[in-house]
Amino acid sequence: MTIDASFLPKLSHEDVSLHLSERHDAEHSPWGALSYRFDIIVAGRRAGTISLRVGTTHLLTHLAGQIGFSVDPTFRGRGLARKAVLALLPAARLHGLRELWLTTTEDNLASRRTLENLGCSFAGRVPVPQNYVSYAQGEREKLRFRLALDGGD
Repeated sequence: MTIDASFLPKLSHEDVSLHLSERHDAEHSPWGALSYRFDIIVAGRRAGTISLRVGTTHLLTHLAGQIGFSVDPTFRGRGLARKAVLALLPAARLHGLRELWLTTTEDNLASRRTLENLGCSFAGRVPVPQNYVSYAQGEREKLRFRLALDGGD
């Protein structure tokens, strides 16, 4: 797969930088939207991943989220997910997004804390449909959060 990152600015915030690892056009993306996956890099080491999904479908705004992140266990507790989201915001703005929708579950306290620290507003709970992949893993409800992209970083 060829990854064209030439149009993306350098994505970093404080001690976190993002390195593009995957890019999928909408027709090849599991979310049906242009998507990017980045490695979260700290001190030259991969600390996790973060994805940006460019679209406003119900799937993205209510279930999957336009941003998804995962921090490897040995790097947790340092606020890296928050920094990675902040590093990703210029790419979201470049794609014309004025707000971002992020989702999590009730029991994911670390994710909820990250969203609160980012200044996201809670937008409610939505049921997980039986045909959605996480339903088979036991998820029955998603919590939705909105992050406004009003200005620069």
